[in-house]
Amino acid sequence: MKASRLEGKTAVITGACGGIGSVACRTFCEEGAAVLGVDVAEEAGIRLETDLRAAGLDFAFYPCDVASSADANAVALVARERFGGLDILLGSAGTILGKPLVETSDEEWDRVISVNLRGAFLAMRALVPLMRARRASIINVASGLGLVGAPQMSAYCASKGGLVLLTKAAALELGPAIRVNVLCPGVIDTDMPRALAGSLPAEVGRNLVQKWEAAHVAKRLGTPEEVVAVAVFLASDEASFVTGAAIPVDSGITAA
Repeated sequence: MKASRLEGKTAVITGACGGIGSVACRTFCEEGAAVLGVDVAEEAGIRLETDLRAAGLDFAFYPCDVASSADANAVALVARERFGGLDILLGSAGTILGKPLVETSDEEWDRVISVNLRGAFLAMRALVPLMRARRASIINVASGLGLVGAPQMSAYCASKGGLVLLTKAAALELGPAIRVNVLCPGVIDTDMPRALAGSLPAEVGRNLVQKWEAAHVAKRLGTPEEVVAVAVFLASDEASFVTGAAIPVDSGITAA
């Protein structure tokens, strides 16, 4: 039988109820980790906890707004009480905004930056002290649009580009005890891009999805499982020589 790659490890996963986050919670547990999942969507989090515990997995949910410093500190207290120390932080919380730069309000800009960039900073700041005594791994989830630009995505690109460089700086600062890497997915078939396309007139939305599909070498959207598979590798001891990396999981969308 194949050994579980995360056996005996402890993990906090932000954005636990999202398309990537919920798959990560299940997969990390199935790989042997004890997982604390956090998300602002409390009802969905409780359902996730019920489902995973019913499957015999070591999972607990805690409500958290990642943009809140107080909430991040509360998660650290819960993680300390539950685990004692922490091996893995997977930061998958995120939000998206597709809007022309000149039409983006202060509030919209602040929300995207707060969730996508400030949230990752707050989580690392709060949880790194639990990780110093262990060989630990932080994996942030950015986007291919943290590596390249796109029209009408200024706030999102700024937040994800900032997350890429925050990750690289943290890797240099926190190593060698803690490895820090960032995933840069292409368009993944989850509620977030589907909602963005659905907010447009029907034909425009369909054309946008087709454009996304065509931009990938695979000529389709990615799946959460394909992103999580790379996250499991980075969380495992197999990735012991990998830090400071921004890894596209995008079927070549940023290769051109």
